[in-house]
Amino acid sequence: MKRLLDSTTEQYRAGAWIGLQRDWCWSQPGVEFNESKWSPGQPDNYGNQENCVWMKNDTWDDDSCSRPYNFICYDEHNKIGKTFHIIDTVMTWLDAQSYCREHHTDLISGVKQLEDFKTQGQNDANRIFWIGLFRDCWSWSDGSSFSFRLWDKDEPEKTCAMTTSNGKWSYADCDERKPFFCYNDSVILIKENMTWVDALYYCRDHYRDLVSITNQGEQLWVQERAKMASTPYVWLGLRYTCTLDFWFWVTDETVRYTNWGPGQSGDDCNMSGAMDREGTHQSVKMIDDDHKFNFICSK
Repeated sequence: MKRLLDSTTEQYRAGAWIGLQRDWCWSQPGVEFNESKWSPGQPDNYGNQENCVWMKNDTWDDDSCSRPYNFICYDEHNKIGKTFHIIDTVMTWLDAQSYCREHHTDLISGVKQLEDFKTQGQNDANRIFWIGLFRDCWSWSDGSSFSFRLWDKDEPEKTCAMTTSNGKWSYADCDERKPFFCYNDSVILIKENMTWVDALYYCRDHYRDLVSITNQGEQLWVQERAKMASTPYVWLGLRYTCTLDFWFWVTDETVRYTNWGPGQSGDDCNMSGAMDREGTHQSVKMIDDDHKFNFICSK
């Protein structure tokens, strides 16, 4: 037994995987990386140094950011949309990004922009262009926001993160074999659009119940899931009864903690509680229960 414990301790001193990895993101803030047009076999990160992306024939390849290519900038216009500019001067990816941000808005970002660029008839299929996709965004494997940082030394150069013997984070090649940590989440976001009642029955059929929030800790845990929703609000297990004239959680928890948004604590009938996906993630009243939103179940 002692040998086994000593062996396990040595393993964890060498590092254990956590669910943090470097991923692809667009140069324009707010554009999500949810579609891709990779060429066959790409991205391959050849030599572990290919963190920027160029486009040719409407497909993408990863490459070293230090290589010089032509690139595409865009200008943002509130009324007429976007205009695109092919820059015939070759630059590295970072220099191209700086040029676009100084003289225009940014490097072309997102599949929709690339499709608009093609629709405007500017696409030259025989040329290589830098686009605004690069691998330098760290994210948690469950989709939680990456704001807290505990790197042991400088920002990492590789794409997967692990713990260190002093409890901080380091990095390693993702194909290395290491022990790892798992956790069991107590809530789950369901990305299906349902009315409040349908969401309630879904959670009770497949999990435990629509989620209840009884303290700030639970509020923070639920709001991390709400950020990943595809609808502007997510249903919670909070309901108002006209007959008895009070709010209640469907799990029979007393409503002592609600975190209502400004002016959102009225007592109209047919209301259920929802959380705002954006902003402060406060609970809000929804007058019409027939709205269809994503929802969060408790396990």
